[in-house]
Amino acid sequence: SPTKALAQDLLRSIREFVPAKWHRLFHTFDGDVPHSVRGHLRDEAAMILTNPDIIHCTLLPQHKAWGEWLTNLQYVVIDEAHMYRGVFGAHVALVLRRLQRLCALYK
Repeated sequence: SPTKALAQDLLRSIREFVPAKWHRLFHTFDGDVPHSVRGHLRDEAAMILTNPDIIHCTLLPQHKAWGEWLTNLQYVVIDEAHMYRGVFGAHVALVLRRLQRLCALYK
């Protein structure tokens, strides 16, 4: 999908600016990431490039497992945020509010 390709392009660009030894700290997280890798990603990633669906379907329901990561979450960047309108935009806004509440819970 275009969003997965965009995330991969962003990841490549980010990795160009950091030393190779830090590449393991930057990941994409979408539906194609195997479940066997997700725990490692959660435990090691400093930055995750993802989408509202993964936040809603994976990260929020499993917030106890993601608690330490949520404690350290400082920024959420929404690419193409102006495109989130109508019902879908409202749903994304609610997902982000839930994320914000959980971050406050773990701080």
